[in-house]
Amino acid sequence: MADIVSTQPANGYADRMCHQYYADAADNTAWLWMGSPTDMPMADALDSLMHSQAQVMGFKEAYFLLSDIDSALAVMHQKDSAQNAPQAMAQAEYHLTKAYLRYAVGQRFGFTKPRQLFGEKNYDIDIDQADSAFIHYALSQLTDKQTMLSFLDSIEPQDPAYQLLKEQLTKDSTADARHRTLCNMERLRWRDKKHPEQASRRIFVNVAAQQVWAIAPDSIINMRICCGKPSTKSPLLTSEINRIEVNPEWGIPQSIIRGEVSGHAGDSAYFARRNYYVVGPRGRVNPANLSRAELASGRYAVRQRSGAGNSLGRIIFRFPNKFAVYLHDTSSPSAFNNARRTVSHGCIRLQRPMDMACFVLPNADPWFLDKIRLSMDKQPETEQGREYRRTHSGAIRLVSNTEVEPAVPVNINYFTEYPNPQTGELEVWGDPYDYDKTLLQAIKPFLRD
Repeated sequence: MADIVSTQPANGYADRMCHQYYADAADNTAWLWMGSPTDMPMADALDSLMHSQAQVMGFKEAYFLLSDIDSALAVMHQKDSAQNAPQAMAQAEYHLTKAYLRYAVGQRFGFTKPRQLFGEKNYDIDIDQADSAFIHYALSQLTDKQTMLSFLDSIEPQDPAYQLLKEQLTKDSTADARHRTLCNMERLRWRDKKHPEQASRRIFVNVAAQQVWAIAPDSIINMRICCGKPSTKSPLLTSEINRIEVNPEWGIPQSIIRGEVSGHAGDSAYFARRNYYVVGPRGRVNPANLSRAELASGRYAVRQRSGAGNSLGRIIFRFPNKFAVYLHDTSSPSAFNNARRTVSHGCIRLQRPMDMACFVLPNADPWFLDKIRLSMDKQPETEQGREYRRTHSGAIRLVSNTEVEPAVPVNINYFTEYPNPQTGELEVWGDPYDYDKTLLQAIKPFLRD
């Protein structure tokens, strides 16, 4: 079988690999599932498991071809129908393999593909993908009933959140509630290759909840966030915070320059009010001398000076990503009082950024943390810091940036139903980007009515 990574829904890839297996094995008379019409322990076990799991997963039995399998097995179990057994065996063999691979690929890698659903500009979590090596391994587990059942049990998501959602599915009393639970179960089948949930210290941003949790072995910090507007969604990604900047300048993205800033070309007062300045190929440029077309051409950068009023606030937490989005402070803290906080161009604004700084710098000296506070014009917490504040007038700028070592994993994700990391209890949140609707449309053909 060719080493083909799946780029289509799980059933399409599983079906292709099933067909390819039998095409490659056309001259091989060995059966995967049965030795004779009266000796089919694995076939009967898989049939029973699929009936049970279809119920538990909320899937249609037809997705796992159970009607065809049941019919073929029924013929084979009739002792007086030996003349029909070869045809029934062939039908059962093919359908059992197809159902087995559909289940195995779907449970291990997901029944849908998030990048296809949400687009490259919104989703950049590197998840495991099914390939021929997995197919070979899955088929190699068909040696006996117990080996097969153990394998299928092992590939189901082991995340405690998945088990809670699976249990919740039995309690959901409305179609909307069941659909929400099923969508979040599917999200947990998408396995992040970086495994951020296994880190001892990590940051989990749930865009749907509009909250962030900084999780350590002995404590959890929770705070509100502001995230991207539906038109400028916060992308879902996994990375590592490796640097903090204090009093950062904001390099305004070209998309914002084109869409918003360029309309004020020629208006020096606009740029002065916002503390913006313009840099061209030969250095700084007076915005009064630029036309809208020139400013939108991409040849000019617009930056906002650091300090009070800067859109990034007084501190930013940087991590490698292709979207140039980060966690940061804000100059508009009143937005945290709102129930709906989808207001940014994509970055994640933090309600209590200094608490996050303390979290990502757990071994920092208290005086160093006070240097950060003083540089942000905040009140120090140590006597040394208070003394420094008393003896120095004006703006204090003791720290401009610092490395975060070791880097702290950050996962920006999207769950509309998920256990609260502090309480462990399932909580339900909104769907600000309508991602549940998109995901439900993809999985609904598989689901029971």
